[in-house]
Order: sequence, then C-alpha cells, then structure tokens
Amino acid sequence: MAENKEWAIEGYQFSSQKDAVQAKGELLKIQKLEEKMDYKNPQMVYMVYNKALENRIFKTPIGYEYLKKLQTMLIKSGQIKEPIKEIPIYQMYNLRDSTNPIVEKIKTDPKLQQKREKERQRREQFPMKTSIFFNVLLAILVVVMLYISTTGSNPNVLNYERSLQDKYAAWEQELMEREAVIREKERELLLEE
Repeated sequence: MAENKEWAIEGYQFSSQKDAVQAKGELLKIQKLEEKMDYKNPQMVYMVYNKALENRIFKTPIGYEYLKKLQTMLIKSGQIKEPIKEIPIYQMYNLRDSTNPIVEKIKTDPKLQQKREKERQRREQFPMKTSIFFNVLLAILVVVMLYISTTGSNPNVLNYERSLQDKYAAWEQELMEREAVIREKERELLLEE
C-alpha cells in the first residue's frame, strides 16, 4: 500500500481520503470539546462521554483515543457512581477487508478462485434443482387431483352438471319402473274382477 502523506493524521496513516477527512473532522470536534471541557467536574466529563457514545460521534482511531482518555479519567476519579460504559467499536476487523499483500495474493490465486467459483455454482444450483423438483411434484399432484375430480362419483365443480343429470336420470328410470309395476298390478286387479 502506497503511503499518502495527506492521509496521515495525528500519527495514523489512513487507507483512503474519505477516512482521513473523517479523522480530521473528529480532530476538530475534539479540539472544540477540549476548549469547553472542565476536567475538574467528573459529572460533566461523564455526560460528554455518554453523549459521544450514544450519538456515535467518533468512528476513527483518533476519536477512540479521545474516548479512551475520557474513560480513563472517569475511572481514576472514582466520583462517578453509575457504571461507565465500554467504548463500542463499530468496525469489523477481518482478513476479507484487508489490504495486506499476502491476503490480496491469496484472493487472486487462480486455483482458489476456481474452487470458490465451483462452490458458488453448487450453492446456486441447489436451490434451482430443489425448486424444479418441487414444481414437477406439484404439477403431478395437480394432474392427479384433476383426474380424481373428473372420474370421482362425488359432484364437484368440474362434473356437477353430469352428476346431477345422472342422478335425475336414475330417479326417472326408477320412477318409470315403479309406474310400470303399478300399472301391471292394476291390470291384474282389473282382470280378476
């Protein structure tokens, strides 16, 4: 990483102009606070410290250094009865975000890139294969349900008209048979007289 003297603030070398500008802004805030801060009043220091933590005013090492100074003063004073909060770090430190040349070399290694690409393709294909499987399964279930509903004896939306016609036709046939039996009986009774 090439060093840029404009990005060096208070002994810290920042990796981008944006970070350096932010650090300069925090340095100005610290200078203004220093002008107004009464370090003999631990309650005032405690309020400024807590307000800075709540509002996340400081995000660079320069701001963290100032917060650590306030925290140390509060602890040493012993006059604050409330618990003194830890300084939260809102930045992650891991190798993925590193600008270390060794890490960059590992990132650009063709064998590792090929392995990562295969792993990425496998992860992308798994949901696709699963989705296709379930879609085919659901299509088969829909076809089976349609077959059952069209061939079943219970009336449903698809065959209610045919079921009703068959039912009325069966009743009509039964009534005709009964009527024929009754007429036959009537004839027999008439002949016997």
